[in-house]
Formats: sequence, C-alpha cells, structure tokens
Amino acid sequence: MKFIMVIVICFGADMCKSIFDKQAFNSYNECVESTKIVAQYMNDAYPSSSGEIHCFTEQEFNDYQKYLENGGKSELTIPNPDAS
Repeated sequence: MKFIMVIVICFGADMCKSIFDKQAFNSYNECVESTKIVAQYMNDAYPSSSGEIHCFTEQEFNDYQKYLENGGKSELTIPNPDAS
C-alpha cells in the first residue's frame, strides 16, 4: 500500500490551504518519518501559521481531493489552541 503526505497550513482562522506532493511512500512509517522534516521546515518558514500533516492511503487521498474539488475546505482537524 502507498501513502501520500498531505499538509494543511493555516494563516488565521479561515485561511487554510492543503499542499501535497504525489510522491508516494511505501509504508505509513516511512511517510510519518518524513513528516518530521517537513514539519520542522514549515515551522521555520511560517512561524505564525498553524497546521497538520497527514499520511493518507491513496484512496483516502483521492477522497480528500474529491472533497476539495467539490467545494470542501481545507481545515484543521484539531483546532489551533492559540486561536481562542
């Protein structure tokens, strides 16, 4: 099974964007290990943002893409505690 990394980055309450690279990882653990590097980069590059990184299966990724294409919004599944 292949896994795809999806990054959700938010600049304020309603300004979120999903970023993904079609590079598929061979295992969930390989994807999760790569998120550590990406998370550090995103924290350094965008210190005032909040975000999440997910490792989706190909089916989950396809479903998520369809959700966005049909008007769904990129948003955090765990709200930013600093936003309250």
